[in-house]
Amino acid sequence: MLKNLKKAITPMLLGILLCMLVIPATAQEINGYTADKPLTTYQHDSIRGGLFYTTGDSYYSGKLHTGDTYTVYHMVDIPESAVVKFARLYNYWTWGAKGTTGIYPTISLTFDGIILSPEIEYDDRKGWGIYDYPGGTWAYDITDYVDGIGSHTVVIENTGPDGDFFCMDGIGLLVVYTDETGKDIEYWINEGCDILNSQMEDDVTSLYETSPEETVTEMMTPTISDGIIKAATLWTIIQSGNWDANNLQVNDMIWTGICDGTPHPDLDVDVRDITGYLVSGTNSIRFQAVGDYAAPSGSFLVVEMEATTGEISMSVEPENTVEATSETKDSPGFEAVTMFGSLLVTTFLISRRYRER
Repeated sequence: MLKNLKKAITPMLLGILLCMLVIPATAQEINGYTADKPLTTYQHDSIRGGLFYTTGDSYYSGKLHTGDTYTVYHMVDIPESAVVKFARLYNYWTWGAKGTTGIYPTISLTFDGIILSPEIEYDDRKGWGIYDYPGGTWAYDITDYVDGIGSHTVVIENTGPDGDFFCMDGIGLLVVYTDETGKDIEYWINEGCDILNSQMEDDVTSLYETSPEETVTEMMTPTISDGIIKAATLWTIIQSGNWDANNLQVNDMIWTGICDGTPHPDLDVDVRDITGYLVSGTNSIRFQAVGDYAAPSGSFLVVEMEATTGEISMSVEPENTVEATSETKDSPGFEAVTMFGSLLVTTFLISRRYRER
C-alpha cells in the first residue's frame, strides 16, 4: 500500500514543482513597463491650413477621490479665416487605484457643460507586483463644439465608488484646421499611452525587470514623399516623464533633455523643429525612457514641402487636369472620329499606290 501511495504522490509533487517553476517565468513575460504599446495613427492627411495644440492651464491634481473635480481652461487661437477640420480633447490620467490595488477609474468629463464620452481609450499598466497602477490617454471628439477662436472649460469628476481615486496629469486640446491663406502641409496625428520604466538599482541592476533598451517606444513612422522638406515641426507629449536622460530619436538623431517640465513636471510637451532630420521614404520617430516612470501619450507631425516648378497645390483644384483630358478621350463618338480619320488615310495610300502602277 505504501508503495502504491508513493507512486501516486510522486507525480503530484513533480507537478507542484513544475508549477512553481513556471509561474515566475510567466509573470516576467507580462511587463507593461516595456515598450509594448506603440502609438497609433488617428489621422494623416494633406491640407492647406495648420495645427493648434494647447494644454491650457493644466496642472497635476494629486489624488482625486470620489466627488472631487478638476478644472482646466483652454483658449483656442487660430486664424479668423480658418475652418475647423476636426478637434480633439485628450484626458491624461494616471495612478488609478483603490487603496493599494490598481483599478481603472470612473471619470465624468464635461466640455463647456456638455457631458462627453471618450471616442478612444488608450491605457497601460505594469501588470505585476506592487505599484501596478494603470494610466491612460482618453480621446474625445469635440469637432462639433469648437468652431474657431474662443475659450473652453473642461471639468473632470471622479464618479467612482467611495475609496476609488486617480490623478490628473492634464488636459490637451488639439485643432486641425483648413485655411486658404495658410500653408500646404501634410500632417500625422498619433495617439496612445505606453507606460515605460527602466529604473536601475544603485548596483545598476534592473529594478522592474526592464532595461533602457526595452523601453524605446515607437511614436510614429511617417513616410515622406520625394522632394525637399521646407519645414517640419514635431509635438511630443509625455506624461510623468520629467527626467533629463529620457530622449527623442528621429532617425539617427537623438535629443536628450526633452522632458524638462514644460509646461509642468507631470506633462511634458516638447515642440521641435526636425526639418533637417527627416528623409524621403519611411522615417522612424521614437521615445526612450532612461530611468523612472514615463508615459508617451502623443506625437503630432506637420511637414511643409518645397514647391517645385509646375507643381500644383494639393489644396487647390487644378483647372486643367489629367482626368479632364481622359474624359475628352473617353467621350462618346471620339472612337468614331479616330476610326474615320484612319480610313481616309488608308484610302489615300491605296489610291496613290494604284496610280503609281
